[in-house]
Amino acid sequence: MSQRVKFNQRLFDLPLLQGVGRSIHARRLARQTRFQSTATRFFRNLKQFQAFEGPLSGLADGQAPLRILVAGCSFGCEAYSLAGYLAVRFPQVDWTIDAFDISQAAIAVAQRAVYGPKHGLGDPLEREAKPYADRLFERCGDERTIVPDIRQRVSVSHGDLLADDFTADQSYDLVLAQNFLVHMDDEAASEAFSRIVAAVKPGGAIFVGGMDLDTKVGLIKHHELIPVDWEIEAIHDSDEMRRSTWPWGYWTLEPIDRSRPDFTARYSTIFRTKAAVSQPVVSD
Repeated sequence: MSQRVKFNQRLFDLPLLQGVGRSIHARRLARQTRFQSTATRFFRNLKQFQAFEGPLSGLADGQAPLRILVAGCSFGCEAYSLAGYLAVRFPQVDWTIDAFDISQAAIAVAQRAVYGPKHGLGDPLEREAKPYADRLFERCGDERTIVPDIRQRVSVSHGDLLADDFTADQSYDLVLAQNFLVHMDDEAASEAFSRIVAAVKPGGAIFVGGMDLDTKVGLIKHHELIPVDWEIEAIHDSDEMRRSTWPWGYWTLEPIDRSRPDFTARYSTIFRTKAAVSQPVVSD
């Protein structure tokens, strides 16, 4: 992160300037043209994955296969990052990941599974993510290739969440829908969110970062999702790509306001669906 960007974040994180920042961001949200973006990087928010060792530990207990869907996967960085994490931390779990994106060009990169700085490699690979990156990649010069045993467990395809033929059948334990809903208008985001929820099993989980916060709060309530109150601030502030440039783009992420009554729903990025209710057996 450049010194200029760091200064911007420190400046608008000051309590006296947060109100000014919110006003600027509201204007950007109302006036800027929205666009889909493939900007991403590996291990963008490793803290979020660590929920598998906390409140989502039941999903990775090895008692059943773990099925994961990554919607809007871009170049595949998030899907492969999660795969690397699971391979290191949960080698006993039978996991598979399905990933899709609307961009044919991005999907071509993800399917090739060979990466350089242009497609998501960066400094985080040399810090806390290093053990996972070492498991995930084979190095060849300036490029890194996803290792075969992980690549074969990640299925990448072209897909459109809003297409008429998109099907959601409550078959996934976890769905990741991150950093693309913010680029949709409210109507499209609402429809996409409904389809995301419909893809998750009862009692499953959803990761939702990169979405207009007001819209998210309303949809969480509408779909009766349960916000997970776990490491909220750490996960929020780990999203450097969006936090560091607030309030100058509609897609940027505000500093946390601990005084809000909707704090957990607004700032959590991890949600659970309600578990299935067993029906009593009625004897004749």
